[in-house]
Amino acid sequence: MKTSKIRYKGYEWEHNPESLRIVYSDNINELKLFDGKSIPRKLSSKCRIVKGRGGFIGYDCLEQFNELLKLQTEPESGVLTLPETKPFYAYFKKLELICEPVSDTVFYSFEFIEDSVRNTVIEEEYYHTVLEDETLWDISYRYGADINSLIELNSQISRVDELETGSRVRIC
Repeated sequence: MKTSKIRYKGYEWEHNPESLRIVYSDNINELKLFDGKSIPRKLSSKCRIVKGRGGFIGYDCLEQFNELLKLQTEPESGVLTLPETKPFYAYFKKLELICEPVSDTVFYSFEFIEDSVRNTVIEEEYYHTVLEDETLWDISYRYGADINSLIELNSQISRVDELETGSRVRIC
């Protein structure tokens, strides 16, 4: 896995999880009929499910887990950024604490599911508003985006190390 960090709603994993799996599937629901039969309905396509497993290490390992737990309990979706993947909206569906007899270590597993309704809005383009003293390298790192791709998408940028605060940079 590349070194860019996983991010969700402003939270950045200090260390990427030891395993990460992205499953692409259709979102299908069954409509139950009165006679006991059911009809499958395709609600949306290309629904991504992201699953992973990792651990927090150190005296504050439970505090680190609790930060994730706060995000998991929020009902609305947020932008999820994974290495080598365009950012997308997702719901934090599941967080599991896995207890193992290891001192100062907490293991966890998680699951995100794509918010296909909100992603239709950002499917074509996604922008970042430049913060003070931010460079294109910072933005590349923040979103896990290739610097050359950002340069191609933003022909208006003449220098990657000097961006105007408040300007918009296209991410994908």
